[in-house]
Amino acid sequence: MRRTLLAAALGAGAAVAVLPDRIGLDRWHPFTALAALRPQTVGATALVACLLGTRRTTRPAGVAVGAVAAAGAAGLVSRATRRTSARTDPNAQPDLLVLAANVWNGRADAGALATLIARERPDLVSLPESGEGFREKLMPLLDGLGYRSWVSTEPGRPDSWSVTLLAAERVGEVEVGSGPELRRQHLWARGGLLGDRTFYAVHPQAPMARWQARVWRRDLASIGRWTATLPAPIVAGDFNATLDHGPFRACLSGVRDSAEGTGAGLTGTYHAGLPRWAGIRIDHVLIPRESVTTRYEVVDLPGSDHRAVLVGLTSPR
Repeated sequence: MRRTLLAAALGAGAAVAVLPDRIGLDRWHPFTALAALRPQTVGATALVACLLGTRRTTRPAGVAVGAVAAAGAAGLVSRATRRTSARTDPNAQPDLLVLAANVWNGRADAGALATLIARERPDLVSLPESGEGFREKLMPLLDGLGYRSWVSTEPGRPDSWSVTLLAAERVGEVEVGSGPELRRQHLWARGGLLGDRTFYAVHPQAPMARWQARVWRRDLASIGRWTATLPAPIVAGDFNATLDHGPFRACLSGVRDSAEGTGAGLTGTYHAGLPRWAGIRIDHVLIPRESVTTRYEVVDLPGSDHRAVLVGLTSPR
């Protein structure tokens, strides 16, 4: 009886740590952090299960904890596996090349970012935590490359509250605007190469406290309403969410994560000071569900606490 109770208690505790989204806890702080850390909690739980399994008296608890670890791992394996059946084609020429890079309150190395942009020539660039201050450092370094830029907030607002959008010359004439849906003001663009499709540059609230988790859920719900429209949009930025968050997965009604099927679905974009295998992937480019990912690359960005994401895609006609 005692062993059964121990197994049940440890199994339940492991489920809370590893699978908070399966029991609806991932919407609330501090379980938002546990959901983001699923690769790490799965590893730690598997280790605990192995240790418990070495002793006969704790073996039932080891089996219970191990079952939870296995359930958590099941959803991770596919993200780390490249699938030829997925909508990815590295040989296809992209219709659009998109760069998303959180520049950490304008602290990122503007020269390094300009070099990246000059080398890759992305069509659209989403720069969370970039306001007028960072734009004034970046744009002179892109002089002559044909990029236009917009900032989501008025001059004087801190970089942390702002998002900057860049559009290459080949995108053509685009209409750009903003709106009140997200706490940190976003930008949208349509027209030109995008046609009727909308591109959003976003930075939802980080769920680091109880009230912030409420705002985070509201921000993601707003994005979910955008992605449910036709034609499906492209949404790029720092979402402060991983695929292990239910509210983020709910955003994917008409779109998909561009990393799907690439084998890079567990490559950490935050914190940049950690190895890529140890970080979490909260920076995303969401693309129309029928789009083909022609390129997915996580790029180091000196001076930022995030890595950038570079995505090539072909859009459905």
